[in-house]
Amino acid sequence: MEFVMLESRGGNYLVVAQNIAWLRTAENGQTSVGIVGGQPLLVVGSIQDVADKILTAASEAKSASAEPAAAAQPAVPEPAPTPVVAEVPAPQPEAEPEPAPPPEPVCEAVADTAPPAKPSERTRPIPARPMTLSDRLALTVAPKVTAGSQRFMGVNE
Repeated sequence: MEFVMLESRGGNYLVVAQNIAWLRTAENGQTSVGIVGGQPLLVVGSIQDVADKILTAASEAKSASAEPAAAAQPAVPEPAPTPVVAEVPAPQPEAEPEPAPPPEPVCEAVADTAPPAKPSERTRPIPARPMTLSDRLALTVAPKVTAGSQRFMGVNE
């Protein structure tokens, strides 16, 4: 992981260079740095300054990680590549295409015994005659009125 030091007016950030997704110009000469999976950071400097910091830190980390790996492995000369000869397959006689099998007969008895299609659960049966408002009111349950309800308060006094 390569860390990049980004200065901010509220404090400094150490950010993993691989997690930086985007840069955007912000107010007062600042730059918003988009972080993968997180909120953007507001850092000091223009986009060019921040981009230079990120790129130089990433290139320094790559060069630093490449030097120890090269020093740890001794130089071994590579063997000369052997030439590869491509083999050409012998031509084969063309085979005749197989005839398509005849279609299977359809059993009519099975087709007739299929269950009838069910209407969808959301569909409602159409009433024989339309329901009027008075019919709908008659179907509703009348509210239960007791002597203690507000409607009858003061009647028994």
